[in-house]
Amino acid sequence: MRSTLNFNSHWQFTKPGAAPVAVTLPHTWNAADGTDGGNDYFRGTCTYTKEFAAPAHADDEEVWLEFEGAAMTAVVSLNGKELAHHAGGYSTFRVNLTPALAAQNTLTVTVDNSANRTVYPQKADFTFYGGIYRDVHILIVPHSHFALGNHGAPALRVTPEVSDDLHSAAVTVEAACENTLDGTEVLFAIEGVGEQTAAMIQQLNAALNKIKKEG
Repeated sequence: MRSTLNFNSHWQFTKPGAAPVAVTLPHTWNAADGTDGGNDYFRGTCTYTKEFAAPAHADDEEVWLEFEGAAMTAVVSLNGKELAHHAGGYSTFRVNLTPALAAQNTLTVTVDNSANRTVYPQKADFTFYGGIYRDVHILIVPHSHFALGNHGAPALRVTPEVSDDLHSAAVTVEAACENTLDGTEVLFAIEGVGEQTAAMIQQLNAALNKIKKEG
């Protein structure tokens, strides 16, 4: 089973040339200068740090960190080890903390909202607010789990195909998994229709199944 813990409190925020201040997420460093209409708001790199004890988890479980949004690029390090680099200010991303997790930890997230030719949008009629401006969560999951590292995308994809006469539909359900082996079974269920089990057909990431609903 997956456990989700809120991770928004007790952060330290540091802006270049300023002393660290305590903040609670969501947070942006452009709350004042990004709303005054001057179009001269700060765009650069700032740092968020957090000291925390490892959450309780079993030896066969993994600990992940989920960011719902950090604008515009972010680098995540744990105990001095860089674990992830994410580009894109408006998308969820997740980081596996397990390889670097200790009993006591220092998490560092550098966030940059500078103009960047590789990150879109390039221009807009709004402020490119910098910061970890959406919620952050700790996820505790079994070693074998629905995929978390697929660019923040859901691990489950449902594609319906309705017949021309609108009397039936074929529903394709795809589940992406991590740390699974060929032969691992995934159970798909549609409420009111039924359930079916499909075996993993690729060692790394995919279990496919079709459930057809006749109406």
